[in-house]
Amino acid sequence: MFHVVLPPSPRSVGVARWLIAEWCAPWVAASQVEEDTVESALLLASEVITNAVVHGDGMVRVSLSRVDGSSLRLEVSDDGGGMPLIGAQRADAESGRGMAMVELLSTRWGTELGVGPLGKTVWFELGA
Repeated sequence: MFHVVLPPSPRSVGVARWLIAEWCAPWVAASQVEEDTVESALLLASEVITNAVVHGDGMVRVSLSRVDGSSLRLEVSDDGGGMPLIGAQRADAESGRGMAMVELLSTRWGTELGVGPLGKTVWFELGA
């Protein structure tokens, strides 16, 4: 399992993408995880981590693990109280489609409340 704690900064999104790609590289090289799965994970990680930076509170915790052999599970946690929403967006909206992409591209996804009054984890799985 890969785990990193990042500051709530837009730069953390790029750092997390780089770390995830590096962590997955040996699995791709060994044909244990498809390269397309990793590319989808990087795209969706960008969306979920951006949400944690913009709408969350406190440090952003990112965890990545393999499940069921070739599938990936990514979890992003923060101390904010709001849960992500998938809602209808205006056609000309410049943001607000991230969780719709997570729902569309992931095998499964969900949210979990943290311990205490605040905090949440948004997770998704990709693969077989």
